[in-house]
Amino acid sequence: MNQMRLAVPLMLTALVITNTSCAVPSARQATDLPRTSATTQRVTLHPREITDILYNPGMGFADFHFGFGHPPTPDTYPRSTVAYFRWSWADLEPTEGQYAFDLIDRIIEQAKAKGERLAFRVMSEYRSGSPAWLLAKGVPTIAVGGGRFPDYNNPIFLAYHEKLIAALGARYGQSPDIDHVDIGSIGCWGEWNMACCQGVERQCQQYFPTEDVQLMITDWYFKYFPQVPLVMLHGGQLRYATERGAGWRGDCFGDYGYFRPDWNHMEQAYTPVLHDPVIAAAWRRGPVQFEVCGVMQDWEDKGFDIDRILQQGLDWHVSVLNAKSSPVPARWRSKVNEFLKKIGYRLVLRTVSHPAEVTVGPTWTLQTEWENIGVAPIYRPWPLAFRLRNATDDVVAQWTSHADVKQWLPGTRYQIEDALRIPAQIASGAYRLDVAVLHETGGSALVELAIEGKRADGWYELSTITVDE
Repeated sequence: MNQMRLAVPLMLTALVITNTSCAVPSARQATDLPRTSATTQRVTLHPREITDILYNPGMGFADFHFGFGHPPTPDTYPRSTVAYFRWSWADLEPTEGQYAFDLIDRIIEQAKAKGERLAFRVMSEYRSGSPAWLLAKGVPTIAVGGGRFPDYNNPIFLAYHEKLIAALGARYGQSPDIDHVDIGSIGCWGEWNMACCQGVERQCQQYFPTEDVQLMITDWYFKYFPQVPLVMLHGGQLRYATERGAGWRGDCFGDYGYFRPDWNHMEQAYTPVLHDPVIAAAWRRGPVQFEVCGVMQDWEDKGFDIDRILQQGLDWHVSVLNAKSSPVPARWRSKVNEFLKKIGYRLVLRTVSHPAEVTVGPTWTLQTEWENIGVAPIYRPWPLAFRLRNATDDVVAQWTSHADVKQWLPGTRYQIEDALRIPAQIASGAYRLDVAVLHETGGSALVELAIEGKRADGWYELSTITVDE
């Protein structure tokens, strides 16, 4: 049993008693609390579960390029938690060795102001694609559509490609502001394919990276983004990436005949890939991300079954859905809202048990039971924490649990027992007990829980503990 880390206690003042459940107590309940605490050996609580949509990092709808200048209204598109952007290499390194960090930083700040974290993909083929200064060094290319398809095996291309990924990783590879990164930058639109090569398929095939080069590029992302969740697009070295801990991404989610009636992505592309048990289990360690095929209005126009599509997403353990910042059909909004209540992770604190009275010095146990009723785990090492507050809301003690919330998979209840010690500076009296899942830095509450009792600072009020010197 690991003892929790103790924060430095703050100044103490006079105390009052508050509630013993996640619901706000009545005045009579508050009055009765001292007698309950004094006569009960151990307090056991069952917080009340809520059914609201939770807007947490790493899960939910994506805000695609902030709506490309025409963001949808809240009544037509759900509130987003991820700002998803795709940039060409030429955008990110317009001049050799000079990276457009100001562009990315500006987007990060705009995303944070909206309560979103940034996810992005680099593209080496799309309009401007690879920078002109790079191609001028002797990298062969093929004209495809409005862009250039480069020779991905060319040693000059590869040397500068790695420098780009390394530079991005040095600045953002450990950043809590980044939700996830696509292992992209290869093929048409960074999607590891040659779909843009109509009429020049043979030439593109000659320039497409060999398997060894594909594996090398994949390794760069793991090397330079060590603490950011990664996703590999369907079509890349998916098994290799998922073995290393990446999640996976599909860019035509919902396709049940979007392009032609005899073939679709959902059944003929994604389902066969998931027959591989390694890929099928990838969601346990890395996020599953989808982008809609067309837009949702196309699904309605084509008569697609929205219930089937959304349920398949849940069955595949989706965390983030990019619906391209395009309005959700009004008659489907309620179904999408129910989908958002299940997507990603959803933590419920089922039981809290602690002594009614504790003394300064000896350790005592705080027992909690948690359940993740979403379809995916958390993919960041966010700390679970508890704290005590006095009557004037001063935090007098705070501890970090030994629990690893990344391990909380759906379908299992997790019983956590933490050994705590009351600091010597704390005076006798009654204190409020709170819980929160904190930001990576440990400085503030981050995750919305599926229980009542949320305070303005994001912590959840649980019960009262009496301290006796």
